[in-house]
Amino acid sequence: WRDVWPTMADGSDYDGKRLLELVRNGESPFSAAWDVNLLIREIGKELDTQVVDIPRISNGSNNYGFQLELSNRPSAVARLARGDVNWPYFDGFPVDIQISEIKFEAEVYALMRSEPEIKASKLLYHRAPQQHEGPRTSIPEDILGRRLMVFERAEGGSTSVWRQLSAPQQLDVVAQAASIRAALFNFELPPGSADKWLLGRLFEQRPKSFNFAVASTREFCVKLW
Repeated sequence: WRDVWPTMADGSDYDGKRLLELVRNGESPFSAAWDVNLLIREIGKELDTQVVDIPRISNGSNNYGFQLELSNRPSAVARLARGDVNWPYFDGFPVDIQISEIKFEAEVYALMRSEPEIKASKLLYHRAPQQHEGPRTSIPEDILGRRLMVFERAEGGSTSVWRQLSAPQQLDVVAQAASIRAALFNFELPPGSADKWLLGRLFEQRPKSFNFAVASTREFCVKLW
């Protein structure tokens, strides 16, 4: 139910580079599964910009990650699902669960942005997957069945940079990470947020409803389990 990583004409694995150049030359490695131009147009329209380069694309367990250079704003990162709910025989997470997941994640990013010490990336745009009516008998011609999130790219490099840092630089990175972790630990949710989301975020053995107030206390945890 997820795209396989594409190969090039010579049979080698695509290296994740020069995607925009390949697309413009009609050589998109993803052409058999989905149209990259649709992603470029959607981001351009929603952010009122133009995608001028896609230096790198990575392949995660459930999503692609696109590094984007834009014409009139800072660099961005797009996360597009590798599975499309409009595929024939799609058997991934049901669309209603995916919609709930992306709504929850968008709200979490908004909450974290209220605490500067957490240093959360700014969410620029998000869209839940949309399931078309009727039978699904062929590969969809659009990408609306794939959830999409676009973030302003945070400062810093990739995890591969770690080995290139000096010992003092590594200690500085660890100190920054500890500061972020502490800010997350001390972050206080606004009233109503836990009531809104906690029940749906529990595992399947969760109760149908709470008959007691949601609170970050030992008593609440004892009642819950």
